[in-house]
Amino acid sequence: MERISEGLSERLVADRWLLAAWSGLVVAAWLAVSLVIWQSPRPVGAHTPALEWAWRSAAWLVVSGWLWRCLRHRPPGFALEGRLAWSAGRAEVLLSGGESIRGEARVLWQSPLLVGVALDAVESGRFTLWLTPWRLGRRGWWRLQRFLTLGSP
Repeated sequence: MERISEGLSERLVADRWLLAAWSGLVVAAWLAVSLVIWQSPRPVGAHTPALEWAWRSAAWLVVSGWLWRCLRHRPPGFALEGRLAWSAGRAEVLLSGGESIRGEARVLWQSPLLVGVALDAVESGRFTLWLTPWRLGRRGWWRLQRFLTLGSP
């Protein structure tokens, strides 16, 4: 007799480790870009020190603003909370606010501590959800691994 999984239904919480990694990457990008802007050779068109300073300041402000926006608007696949129901190639994420995202689901990435799932939702387009043991809990992570092994995700 072949064993098959009946599906997966688990609660999702925000993963503080994944969000900390996202924030760390944004801060590292800001530091790297800041070093490049302030330590690089003279920009093209900057013939005087004052003009060079204006070019560098403008570039630094634009990049800093963009990275600040990235830091404040975390990817929804990392931070949303709600309930995940996944069975037979279709998944639904019921958010804590009452909205839902549903569609065809497929595994994008699978490693011992991270599973990436793409939902092709008709209304909102493609949505990527990142699952970790800290988001699902120990029992939920075990159920997800069992579902991925026995079921047909």
